[in-house]
Amino acid sequence: MALWQFEMALAHGAAAASWQAASRTDVMHYLTGRLGPSTPMLEGWRYFGDEAGNCIDMVSDPDGSYELHVRLDAGATATDRFIDVVCDVAAALGCELFSDELSVILQPQSRALKDALQRSTAWRFALDPEGFRPHA
Repeated sequence: MALWQFEMALAHGAAAASWQAASRTDVMHYLTGRLGPSTPMLEGWRYFGDEAGNCIDMVSDPDGSYELHVRLDAGATATDRFIDVVCDVAAALGCELFSDELSVILQPQSRALKDALQRSTAWRFALDPEGFRPHA
């Protein structure tokens, strides 16, 4: 994850949800419809969106189950629109979002995600990349 990206897991409570293999095709089809085709990153890891910007990662286990992670680009102008898509995806899957960095569970509501993004390390980096100190 890049310094300018804020990561959250699509989750049920304070843990990344492990989605069942049987739902994989439907979820991939839904994400493709919202974000365009996925791109393979590594074996078992695909992303929908922009690898270095806003995207949703699908990380698969050998048994076919998978996890979904969201990466928001704190400096991109398209992030507000992407947040709306993320909220739609989370609502369609019936889940919340969990930020390990902030230790918070977020409801799939645009304002909640924007507030969390603005409390993140990625946001501090985007505001002042030259003066950024990771543990400030």
